[in-house]
Amino acid sequence: MGPNHAERMGKDWDRLARSDALASIDPSLGSGVDEAAFVAVGAAHVEWLMTWVGDAVGRERALEIGCGIGRSTVHLADHFARVDGVDVSAEMVRRARARGLPGNVTLTVTSGRDLRPFPDASFDFVLSHLVLQHVADEAVLSEILTEVARVLLPDARAMLQFDTRGHRPLAAVVGVLPDALLPAKRRRAARRYPRTSTRVRELVAAAGLAIEREEGAGSAEHLLLLRPGRPG
Repeated sequence: MGPNHAERMGKDWDRLARSDALASIDPSLGSGVDEAAFVAVGAAHVEWLMTWVGDAVGRERALEIGCGIGRSTVHLADHFARVDGVDVSAEMVRRARARGLPGNVTLTVTSGRDLRPFPDASFDFVLSHLVLQHVADEAVLSEILTEVARVLLPDARAMLQFDTRGHRPLAAVVGVLPDALLPAKRRRAARRYPRTSTRVRELVAAAGLAIEREEGAGSAEHLLLLRPGRPG
């Protein structure tokens, strides 16, 4: 994915953010969701997440990839001394900042393919939920996973969500239609690109990450708890 593709992806999500940011982030909620209620829902999700991750994760610094308007990011701030969020959409980040952020949270607009603002071994924890499922190009997904491995501290963990329902014929048909004929949640930027559980595990291992725990394989909510290092 070259610079033009990355720029287009950011503009696509900017348009979705302006039309219906919340439904674009989580289409299961439908349209017209109250923004304050949407962000508040993130508290319960983060509490569950931190329980699922367990005590192995250090609490100094965390990163959320695809932070959107900060639904999870602002609640991660209750668990970590410093929290960074990144997103391809400047409009999503603008809206998150406009709502007000905890003092220990910093948001950055990035290309969607790398984590260049951050040096090696920067984070105790990396989170990405409802984001990597939208990456169509497998080479780009591999690059992102490699970057996750790079920014993790040696004893850190990452919790990444994938859609591993595999090939779906109806989705393939929808995928060839032009965006103008599709509802917002089916358009190119918001579309899901499921992969098999086996393929995701291969990509994770190739990036230098080892699976410590997983849940929901073969579903739209396949969660992987990862640590640096290839399987032994």
